[in-house]
Amino acid sequence: MKALELIGKGEEMHGRAYIKSDKEEASSIIKKLKENGFDHFVMLSCVDWIDNNEFELVYHLWSYEHKEHVMVSIILPRDNPSMSSMHELFPQIETYEREIHEMYGVDFEGNNRLTPFMLEGWHDMPPMRKDFDSKKFAEDVFDSIPEIKEEEDEGI
Repeated sequence: MKALELIGKGEEMHGRAYIKSDKEEASSIIKKLKENGFDHFVMLSCVDWIDNNEFELVYHLWSYEHKEHVMVSIILPRDNPSMSSMHELFPQIETYEREIHEMYGVDFEGNNRLTPFMLEGWHDMPPMRKDFDSKKFAEDVFDSIPEIKEEEDEGI
């Protein structure tokens, strides 16, 4: 696989190149991939590995030239997670960073738009963390809403 040749490490996983990186070298790896044909940013995902007390960020890139998908994985601690923003390499990544910041609490250093994205007026823990109690949240919010009693339809 071209991505594995370029970076000199990683493995093939389900027909894709999979490269593990630490956060310090991630931007240089992604920059090298972009300069060598992996110039389509597909998505950025986040996995909460609560039992390991860490998050995994996965950057997905595609090369039309090489017809290859590459994933670059970075592990971050769950306590005060932060990563350098990649918006200078791929401007559209800013939206993904905003969403992951809001849903998981990961800070992206250099992204000046980490403002509320979907959760207006949210003051609780990020809701996609596995330790967020969605049942308690739903009970607190929705059990406090008064029940609507329908009047009987007359003449129908």
